[in-house]
Amino acid sequence: MIFTRSALVLGLTAIVLNSCIEHEVIPPPSSMVDLSSNFYGEIDGTQVVLTENVLGYTNNANKAKNILPPPDASMARYFSEMSSTESMMKIKVGLGSLDWDASLLSDPSLNAFNEFFTSTNLPAYSNDALTGFEVTFTDAFGTEWKSDENRMISFMDAEFTEITQESDSDGDYSQFICNFKCYAYNFDFSDSVKIENGVYQGWFKR
Repeated sequence: MIFTRSALVLGLTAIVLNSCIEHEVIPPPSSMVDLSSNFYGEIDGTQVVLTENVLGYTNNANKAKNILPPPDASMARYFSEMSSTESMMKIKVGLGSLDWDASLLSDPSLNAFNEFFTSTNLPAYSNDALTGFEVTFTDAFGTEWKSDENRMISFMDAEFTEITQESDSDGDYSQFICNFKCYAYNFDFSDSVKIENGVYQGWFKR
């Protein structure tokens, strides 16, 4: 009888202890979008290659918004830049502008974001990417060169291909490959560089 009572006490103790144990809930792994980036092209006849995770290069996406009160439409311009922590050389492409009603949404909707990029695959060049495409190249000495919509128009071309929209917990993206050529100019237009056979694989972020 003593054995039976002891067994009963041990059994009840085990049940109580087991009920007090907090079981860790491990959430399922979140899937992240595979964002790949690189640039290659000829700049003044020299082959330039910027590759993700080589020499510190990564791709960064940002946007500039011009918020206006209704009935005027607000505007968003999107930029994608290959830059490095180890080199001053970098390249950035921009595309704009996407109009939307900022009184209803703080950013353009996902549908509007997708439609803008899929329908703007052959953009004209535009200074500051206000109504089209812009290239900004910074050389190894830190000098910035920008395309200009009014100069050497006969040697300007840009095309976006392989445009795909993907989303993850960090945001919504429009991935692309952009083929382009143009002249880019320093701040006072006293000099220029020629960009040929430019291919930029990157993304814009909503």
